Amino acid sequence: MWFNVRLLFRVLYKSLVGTRGTNAQLTLRRITVLALLAPLYVFVELCNWTGLLLDRILFPGYRTVKVEKPLFIIGVPRSGTTFLQRLLARDREQFTSMRFWEVAFAPSILQKKMFQMLGRIDALCGSPCARFIHRFERDQMAELYRIHRIGFFEAEEDVWLLFHIFSSALLVFVFPFAEELWPYFYPDGELDKREQQHIMRFYRECVQRHLYVFGKGRCFLSKNPIFTGMIQCLNRTFPDARFVCMVRSPLEVVPSVLSLYQSYSRLFYTPVEFTTINAAARRVVALYYRYPLEQFSTLPAERHMVISYPQLMSNLENTVQELYRRFGLSFSPAYEQMVRAEHAKARNYTSAHRYSLEQFNLSREDIVREYEDIFDRFGFERDTERREA
Repeated sequence: MWFNVRLLFRVLYKSLVGTRGTNAQLTLRRITVLALLAPLYVFVELCNWTGLLLDRILFPGYRTVKVEKPLFIIGVPRSGTTFLQRLLARDREQFTSMRFWEVAFAPSILQKKMFQMLGRIDALCGSPCARFIHRFERDQMAELYRIHRIGFFEAEEDVWLLFHIFSSALLVFVFPFAEELWPYFYPDGELDKREQQHIMRFYRECVQRHLYVFGKGRCFLSKNPIFTGMIQCLNRTFPDARFVCMVRSPLEVVPSVLSLYQSYSRLFYTPVEFTTINAAARRVVALYYRYPLEQFSTLPAERHMVISYPQLMSNLENTVQELYRRFGLSFSPAYEQMVRAEHAKARNYTSAHRYSLEQFNLSREDIVREYEDIFDRFGFERDTERREA
């Protein structure tokens, strides 16, 4: 078992020393957040690691589970990756994905089985706990839902698993040290092979544990924009992996990602300025547009597919059918009917989340100039109206 103790101590030191005038300054809000999160993290990880260690004694068979042809949805954030994952995840005959409760609180087989047992008990009692959770999400997380719909029972980004070994790029929203955490946005190019191996060994075992409980011959489906920076790591760990890369107009993606990063940052610290946050977000976007296109040129055609957001939303049924054909999946009549119904909804979808380039001191000309190659390659309009996914 491996835990990134060095990174933990580095960010803790930076959080306590020389913070005045920075985004990590120890305001009352920041102190309160750290005081609440630190013991919660320790408690949750003690439970998680106890479960992970007991798995080796109680369920040793998980280590022989084969992870065959997993499907990874990657691409720039805010490009429709969540929509596609949750659409495919509804084909339960073929796909299985981790849900938020499992990623955060039940990475071990023992915990998964305990949650399943609690779920059955709750159902027998009329599901009061499930109803409470749904009500809490609806009433207390409305602002977060406006940006990204996180749900306790929803399929979610399993990169959150890397919090359990303190090696996730998403730590940047709690610890505002972009340079310190940049290697975890781009492990292929910034982490040494030893650390890559530690991270991927842990991730692979988590996937094996999931399939041990929920697999039953199904394909593992994962959605993580951050995995866009670790295609080589994933390819070495899962040599038959398939990849779907989502792309969307930079005129829509860039302001949306800036809005997302700023919103998450406000949850966990009190920013003095957003210059550093904005720079980190734009660095991520620039890499995640181009890196997968470079990497896909080295993979067989039957192992990768690029889908543009306009293509997906305007021609949902045909696009999903093409994805199934590309990867040799069977398109059942029941699933086809569901996709057809979603196709009608997608064509009429309008987001409530509005923003403009101007609020981030950017112009349309700035974005077009920076991403000229992306506009040319995918034929995105250069005067697209900005709307949220």
